[in-house]
Amino acid sequence: MTGPDRRLVPAAVAAWAGMAVVTGARFGLAIAAGVGFMAALVAWKRRWASAALVAVALISCAIIGGGRVLILTDGPAAHAAASSRAVSAEVTVTTLAPVGDRGSVRLDGTLRQFTLDGTTWSTRAPILAWLNASQAESWAAIPLGATVTITARLAPADVADGVVAELTGASAPVVVESPAAWQVVVERIRAGLREAMSLAPADQAALVPALVVGDTSLMPTTLKEQFRTTGLTHLTAVSGANLTIMLAFVTAMARAVGARGRGITLLAVATTVGFVALCHGEPSVVRAAAMGLAGLAALGRADPTASGLRALSVAIIALCWIDPWMSRSIGFALSVLACGGIILWARRWADRLERWLPGWLAEAIAVPLAAQLATQPVVTWLSGAISLSGLVANAAAGPWVGPTTVAGLATALVAVISPTVASLLGRVAGWGTAPIIAVAEYCSALAGASYEWPVTPIGLVLLALACLLTAQVVPHVLARPIAVVLATILMVAGMVSPPIQPGWPPRDWLIVTCDVGQGDMTVVNAGPGVAIVIDTGPPSSGAGRCLAGLGVAEIPVLVLTHPHADHTGGLDEVLAGAAVSTILVLEGAEQDSALQQARDRGVTIRPARVGASVVVGSARLDILAATPLHTSALSEDGESGAVNDASIVARIDIATTTAVGQISLLTTGDIEEPAQRSLVAQGDAIAVDVLKTPHHGSSGFDEGFLAATGASIALIGVGEGNDYGHPAAATLAALTRLGMTVARTDRHGSIAVAVDDDALVTVVQKVG
Repeated sequence: MTGPDRRLVPAAVAAWAGMAVVTGARFGLAIAAGVGFMAALVAWKRRWASAALVAVALISCAIIGGGRVLILTDGPAAHAAASSRAVSAEVTVTTLAPVGDRGSVRLDGTLRQFTLDGTTWSTRAPILAWLNASQAESWAAIPLGATVTITARLAPADVADGVVAELTGASAPVVVESPAAWQVVVERIRAGLREAMSLAPADQAALVPALVVGDTSLMPTTLKEQFRTTGLTHLTAVSGANLTIMLAFVTAMARAVGARGRGITLLAVATTVGFVALCHGEPSVVRAAAMGLAGLAALGRADPTASGLRALSVAIIALCWIDPWMSRSIGFALSVLACGGIILWARRWADRLERWLPGWLAEAIAVPLAAQLATQPVVTWLSGAISLSGLVANAAAGPWVGPTTVAGLATALVAVISPTVASLLGRVAGWGTAPIIAVAEYCSALAGASYEWPVTPIGLVLLALACLLTAQVVPHVLARPIAVVLATILMVAGMVSPPIQPGWPPRDWLIVTCDVGQGDMTVVNAGPGVAIVIDTGPPSSGAGRCLAGLGVAEIPVLVLTHPHADHTGGLDEVLAGAAVSTILVLEGAEQDSALQQARDRGVTIRPARVGASVVVGSARLDILAATPLHTSALSEDGESGAVNDASIVARIDIATTTAVGQISLLTTGDIEEPAQRSLVAQGDAIAVDVLKTPHHGSSGFDEGFLAATGASIALIGVGEGNDYGHPAAATLAALTRLGMTVARTDRHGSIAVAVDDDALVTVVQKVG
């Protein structure tokens, strides 16, 4: 091996950085051009070829990117958007993607022409629109690739988004041009795949389309969360690493049946073309195809890093030229890093594994492992955690991804010809997903599945250095079966035990609001290993890990404030991690299907009665409000205000051995303004030290109620980047105005209330 060919790497990095500056920074074009001319001057004086390549890359970015920015900011559509004018427009639909869980949809498309003040302008500019649930209904039947006419208002867009305008107030669309024939065929194949999988178990039927074409529309929330926790989400995204895994399997099978040289190359290209077509040819798919082929160059060659690194550099430059805004995409960064890891490490690691494993299995383990390690710093930057389970999960799931994806692809193609045969192939593909689902389910439930990490420059640099050091150690471990077994045992042991984080949880903690994403879960310390728990957060969001980290083994009383999934979805994790004796629910919700697992375990389920009290160790719980639910309310939409206002409201008093004495907590579920106002009449009963802010800090609050609590600390359970707008700025302002210390899980992770120096304090889990 001659070593990696790094000659194009500086130019690729320059193209990436230069295009990001041109498309996002003020005076970006001047900056990129100026640095490019400086690099050209250095190249001329020093005769440095690498500097010359950097100069060419930067100047080309200034020309290409600057031209594209000018088109977006100085065309007729941009001028119409600047004045927020209403227009009649023709739009070709590129994608319709669900956003969040409220029925909202993001529309991406191409503005073909628009009419304003009687003048029709022709263009081919990218646009986007955010459709609410009611608007989305009228677009649901529009096939991708179709051209529609609508009336809408053109609104200004940020040039960094890469669109000429945002459409607001879009009318119901009318199709004026059907999709191209190839798009119709592709949609038929995708629909055939979904139909062929309909007889398989639900999780398998959902995962196969996700693996094959990135269609995650059928994946339940629980499965998505399990994949996120275990670092397997890239398998369901249109990613270069995922395509590389599939191509590695296809080419390995081709070599096994005697194919060589040009035949394997043609097969890889054909597979990639089919992949791009089936995934609608979106920019992210083109990116994945380029990265996948670059990653494939690192496998099955005598000198993989030389050709692979060169191919990756060319792919980066070409993609930045084709779509300048890709340079600003997190997905692009993840793809580049994943393929870089595969190129630099996967072949060497696979060679070590091949000393005692079959070649196909060695590649299936090495490729996802390299991708996971290379992308970990960026993943941690996004999530604030290190997924220890991701390393094990990717290695364990990797061997099943290639064959399952190929089987799913065959199912999709055969479905057009014979749905019956496709159903049989679909069952085979479904069987292949079973181990992947089992790995995600098991690894995500482990107490140490992920570890909090400081998202600071120093923290991320240290993590990147640790990943590079680990990459040097891995091949020495993989070459020895005994070392692999020992390393696996150590990692599994680390995942079984809850993460050890200095200072967390604080000694003598009294109350903890767990970080369970967009949901609520509060734990009250009632004695060693004993707690009262209020709500359990959404499915697979870490309820079990939070309890394990706090050392809670026994829950005499669990309160489910109201039957919404973001408050009850984590019940299975709580039941699996601690002994629950009694669950208090709203009257009328006792037969909620979410409680079936608790019934099976012999847990007592009782309706909460206003005025009832429960004493658990050093804590006393009093029910202040609990409105019985009627069948009609239970059948309403998940965001029903009636169900929110019915939430169980409880006061919990906790005795301490400090000078502070007894402290009090008010838990409020999701009560909104009417229920909050009615509680004010209870006077001192709602006067507490700590307030669990209602409804994740939504804008539906009554300031008189907040003031009546007199709380000094306000805790908010809320998910980072949620699409509900929680917590609302007005709510935060009101809490601050009332003198409360505000702590929120989206920024601080889990939050503990403890006593320090005879005063109540908050201790947060996230230090970044």
